[in-house]
Amino acid sequence: MKMKYFLFALLTGFCLISGVAAADKLAVAEPVGKGGVKAAEIEAFWGILESSIRSEEYKLISRGALKQILTEIGLTTSSDLVDLNSTQKAKLGQVAGVKYILVSEIAKFGSRLNCTIKILDSSTGEIDQARTANLRVKDLDELADKIEAALQTMLSDEKDAAIVAILKPVIQVRNAPGYLAGDFNSRLENALLNKGVQLQNLQSVEKILQRNDLDKLEELEPRMYVKVGKLLEVKMLLQPTITRFEIIGKKYHVSETGASGIRYTGVLEGNIRLVSAQNGRLLASVPFEENVRFRNLSHEMKKDWTLDDYGKYLIKTVLPAKIVPELLKVPALTGK
Repeated sequence: MKMKYFLFALLTGFCLISGVAAADKLAVAEPVGKGGVKAAEIEAFWGILESSIRSEEYKLISRGALKQILTEIGLTTSSDLVDLNSTQKAKLGQVAGVKYILVSEIAKFGSRLNCTIKILDSSTGEIDQARTANLRVKDLDELADKIEAALQTMLSDEKDAAIVAILKPVIQVRNAPGYLAGDFNSRLENALLNKGVQLQNLQSVEKILQRNDLDKLEELEPRMYVKVGKLLEVKMLLQPTITRFEIIGKKYHVSETGASGIRYTGVLEGNIRLVSAQNGRLLASVPFEENVRFRNLSHEMKKDWTLDDYGKYLIKTVLPAKIVPELLKVPALTGK
């Protein structure tokens, strides 16, 4: 019995130690105060930041440990962290014990406080611009209420976060069938998910953009894409454009047998643009031009088909087999 208890305790202790070791270490630098912010308010903001770290993926290191790190790379104040030179970045990358440093600024604008929070990757010395929070509040009490949710989003594990949103297709086809946009995006979503691409919920994307008057992305200024990215919680946007969608019927007659009818061919053309949700930059444009001949399908399968059935089969066939494989060759989408 004693041996069983000893083994259980040993195993439990090992698991606990392993869990702690697995957590990335995070430091919260002293906030930079501007615009007449008092020292007591800076200290209070610092305490709010530290107490709001709730993620189990990070272990908060002490202020003293951070001070030692700053000393090792030749800094006297945390305000210098946002503007490191190449030598300091290299030194920071060599310092063991912390993976990320939370840098922040608090300033007064009239009667309100404006707070900016950013994450510095200590391995590179670079600020991650995609993981930034800006909060404007009336006082520190309101800040304390809002900051935990903001930090949770910033510190969330990027492997579990949705990183791509598929936007409503731009249809440049005259008399396009009503199912075209929905079927195209639904098939695109399924095909990408099956290949391991992380997507935002397709059904919520359009509603969120419409609610915020951002549904016409092709007309937006580049800076507005940052707002889109934050609203959808994604890094990239997929914008399909369909320039041709057609089911072409050609009559045929075989004189030897007397057989006659109509043979159909489907045509689907357009492109899919991959756009950064951080700055509106075009990352890639993947064109597609596909033809599908339906004559190889069995007569039983298509005997009652309408033109809509042919069109839906065209989308179902082309997207996973032709379009998505080309899309997956884009490094920005797959991370390869």
